[in-house]
Amino acid sequence: MTYTQPQTDTGFNIVPGEDIAIRAKKMQAAAQKQVAEDIARLKAMGEPIYYMVGKKLVREEADGRKFEYRLREDGSEEILGALV
Repeated sequence: MTYTQPQTDTGFNIVPGEDIAIRAKKMQAAAQKQVAEDIARLKAMGEPIYYMVGKKLVREEADGRKFEYRLREDGSEEILGALV
């Protein structure tokens, strides 16, 4: 998998002396944008994405199928079942 450096979006520039609440919102928006771009890139490459829903570990395939899984001690995955 090839990693590309995230692009800087000028709409999220931090201004010296800016209110901390505004700065926090800009940082949150920039982070959410980057995560969405990274997920889209992984799916375009046919790679799965991993996340948690509550306490469930979820593996989502590039085609949208979702599975609950557990990580074994040896690092391999055990699929516990499909999620709807």
